[in-house]
Amino acid sequence: MSATPTFPPMSALPASPTAPLSFTRFEIRPAERLLLKDGQPAELGARAFDLLLALAERRERVVSKHELLELVWPGLVVEENNIAVQVNAVRKLLGPDVVATIPGRGYRFTAAPLGESAAPSRPAEAVTAEVGPSVPAPARLPTNLPRVLQALRGRTEDLAALGALLDQHELVSVIGAGGMGKTLLAQHLLAGRREAYAHGVCWVELATLTDGNALPGAIAHAAGLRLGAGQPLAALAASLAPLQLLIALDNAEHLLDEVARVCQALADAAPGLRLLVTSQAPLKLPLERVYRIGPLAVPQGPLPAAQALEFSAVALFAERAATADARFQLNDANAAAVIELCRALDGQALAIELAAARASTLGVQRLASAMQDRLRLLTGGRNRAAPPRQQTLQAALAWSHGLLAPREQTVFRRLAVFHGSFSLELAQQVVAEGADLDEWDVVEALGELVERSLVAIIEDEHDNGQGLPRYRLLDSPQVYARELLQAAGELEALRQRHAFALAARFAQEWDRAFSGELGLQAWARQLLQDSGNAQDALAWLLQAGDARRALQVGISWLLALPNMRHAERQALAASCETLLPQIDDLALQVRGWFTLSRAAGLLSSRDVLAKSGQALALARRLAAEVGSEATRWLLYAALGNLLVRRMMADDEAGTVTPELLAELRTLEDPRWPAARRIFQGVPRDLMPQRLAFRAVLRQQWRLQDEAGADTLLLRSNLVDAELLAGDTEAALQLGEALLADVQGSRDDYLLMAVRMNHAVALLRSGRLAEARELLALGWPSALRLTWYPSYADHLALLLALEGRFEPAAQLVGYADAAVSREDQFRQGNESDAVERAMALALAALGEAQCQRLRDEGRSLGDEQAAALAGI
Repeated sequence: MSATPTFPPMSALPASPTAPLSFTRFEIRPAERLLLKDGQPAELGARAFDLLLALAERRERVVSKHELLELVWPGLVVEENNIAVQVNAVRKLLGPDVVATIPGRGYRFTAAPLGESAAPSRPAEAVTAEVGPSVPAPARLPTNLPRVLQALRGRTEDLAALGALLDQHELVSVIGAGGMGKTLLAQHLLAGRREAYAHGVCWVELATLTDGNALPGAIAHAAGLRLGAGQPLAALAASLAPLQLLIALDNAEHLLDEVARVCQALADAAPGLRLLVTSQAPLKLPLERVYRIGPLAVPQGPLPAAQALEFSAVALFAERAATADARFQLNDANAAAVIELCRALDGQALAIELAAARASTLGVQRLASAMQDRLRLLTGGRNRAAPPRQQTLQAALAWSHGLLAPREQTVFRRLAVFHGSFSLELAQQVVAEGADLDEWDVVEALGELVERSLVAIIEDEHDNGQGLPRYRLLDSPQVYARELLQAAGELEALRQRHAFALAARFAQEWDRAFSGELGLQAWARQLLQDSGNAQDALAWLLQAGDARRALQVGISWLLALPNMRHAERQALAASCETLLPQIDDLALQVRGWFTLSRAAGLLSSRDVLAKSGQALALARRLAAEVGSEATRWLLYAALGNLLVRRMMADDEAGTVTPELLAELRTLEDPRWPAARRIFQGVPRDLMPQRLAFRAVLRQQWRLQDEAGADTLLLRSNLVDAELLAGDTEAALQLGEALLADVQGSRDDYLLMAVRMNHAVALLRSGRLAEARELLALGWPSALRLTWYPSYADHLALLLALEGRFEPAAQLVGYADAAVSREDQFRQGNESDAVERAMALALAALGEAQCQRLRDEGRSLGDEQAAALAGI
């Protein structure tokens, strides 16, 4: 007598019901994991029993091959033909009508349990062979929607807009990148419109359908229709013709041509039909209306938890993380990390859900810092009912990539070399290679990648009216594309082409900045859109030892960087300075030293004068060797820059000579654009240097405004010049206007300069309390940006004017040491402040005590100096 067969538990199955399931001569007892035939134990292998139980427990629907593989062989990699083997074993024992095969879809348990109506024993496709008219549809067709839908986060406006569009048009496609939330949005739309159509709504999942010819049968099966005789699509159209029904076709991107053909035929035949398609690319039908959904909303910067939760990406993360671990709570301590993580995932719903499932294991902070490894990290924890391509981020991206033609796959992986956004022209230069992929191929492929939502379009507001967009791979697709690029062995070659293309472009941009073609601010904003690319290119070129190209990138980038990015400017300037001695390109050397001298902003140091002098010396050599319009302007720019720097120095009397002024006038061409005539205001004849400096800056203000430059810093410099010229009232008016203009600015460098120069005007007017407030506000930035020697000079005068003579003398000594330490010299207003402060202290304390206190001040630290000043 044989032993009673039993089967080990199937870990991937949900908890089995205890009630047995009886059909024909058989009975399944899930609790005992036992199959009976005519009341006696039946012989069936363990895997076959697992498959039978999985299908029986899901007998209300079709179970896909992918789902069966996960349920019956959890955690194992097996071939699909294993399913067919086990299905045959089940049919051999139970009969051929117990399990039906739905081509392109999967399998369904079709035996009628005792007491229930029989499910169709054949797939809808098989019914097309029947003779006779199509069977009338029931009043209400099955919806196939999930019984419980996940909450829809951040898509309220999308839901309303999509509904309005569907009310007006018979075919609407919801387009978006993989994992963006198209399916859930469409499901919520259908769920809310069950009663809006006489025959209801119907959900059709296409992801597992591999044969486009089976599409009509799949739709009929999902809708519960039995088709009559004839061609399947015509029979389906005839069945739907009299109905008022909303059908959603989900995940159509891999069957675009077939879905387009079916949708057109159904729309032509069924006026009461509405079709909703979700896809990564549109169908491109005349009747189609496209609704693109973007990422969930993410804060632009750190916020408290309560405010962060108002953004849909953060709210989704918090909800899913709490679902995975009830102890999770978004709070002020972890909100910044959650925001950073959601931003790194581009607000992509699928990626955020997968990340949230890992939060309890890794912690939010560690999870946010591990986004470079996101493809290996985000590998599960989502609802197991989701299709396999949505179980991991890697699978979602692989699904999207697999739908691309070879040409598009090549362009997709090569685009990974870009950092941030890129222009079409740059993409063509870097990505196209050889006879197999030319520039026009890149254009066509990029268009397809945009259509399939793998590349985002970024409208360029600084394109000079040309209407040229920029493009960007989202962060997660870029990580995936970079792995593909590495695997293809193309990474280093692409990095070289990328670096060379950036160097060539930035070399042209330096001259373009002064060409008058574009306003200087607009030019800088346009160039800075490639900051990420410049950073990567410069790093590669430095590593490769290509000093010339590295400098081409560096000096144009430095010219464009705003003052508020002071630390970045200083680091880049230092890098460029180390490169200059390594090149023998004389024109590039002139541009380099000229740019370095101007990058110092208003800072007065002997180093700046030296750089300006080096640029002029090299410009003279270049003009002697190459007599051209370009070299003439470089000589003019270098000479004018040096003269203005000498005027700023104030104590360099005698260095602005009649000969130098005459040379500048000879070089200047009135036909040059304003951006090139920036030194036109240098006086024609010698005059008191302080008056000359004011005249230069007044003219530069006019010219730079005409050239489209940012003149805020220059106007602050003009406040300084008005004071040097003795016009305190003009300085006060200009300073007050400037303070109003920069109110709320994040540019610490600009704020620091404006506050100090206006404080000097206030001191001249006896408004000491107002001056103290401005100097106290600017002091922290002055310490960080090496302006503290000048600030200390004016604070010393403030103390002296307040009658605090001893700390005033000490603070002058502190400033003396700081000027020497920073290799600076005092400009005119700083020299005046020290002279006046010491005169007041000398009158009150005597020469010996003043000198002693000044000497003591040299050893003061920054905090001691601030305490002395009372700030």
